[in-house]
Amino acid sequence: MWALKKLNLEWDVATSLRVSHLNELDEFRYHAYTSSPLYKEKMKYLHDKYIGNKECKEGDLVLLFNLRLQMFPKKLKSKWFCPFEVVSVTPFGALDLKNNNDKVFRVNGHRVKNYLGKFGDSYVVACIATMSVLYRNCAQKKLAKYGKSADDTCIVRTA
Repeated sequence: MWALKKLNLEWDVATSLRVSHLNELDEFRYHAYTSSPLYKEKMKYLHDKYIGNKECKEGDLVLLFNLRLQMFPKKLKSKWFCPFEVVSVTPFGALDLKNNNDKVFRVNGHRVKNYLGKFGDSYVVACIATMSVLYRNCAQKKLAKYGKSADDTCIVRTA
């Protein structure tokens, strides 16, 4: 009451203004409540749009995430174990992996990511060896026209 007297306001005008503000607040809450599912749906769509599908097929190479708890984890230590071969894929996302010792074990599909390889791996070396054999065969066919052998003409240089 003292605030109304000090500001020289009328009681009826102040109460009607306060009631109208409360009604606007209730209406704002109602619209916020009805629009929240739409907002959630929109945000879910935007989030899912940037998540890539990880599809693993049999014979692919994958990296396995290390879930072991460490007392003093090192910053620069990789948490991914080197490549395993996918033996089979179950319908619910579990993968059977084979390690270097031909031991097969099953893991959750969320713990793996596709392995793209790097220079010097056995797969890359095998491809290079295959290409060198093909090149040697082509060279032999071309030199056979002239009556020479590929062993006589190939020079191996070492660095």
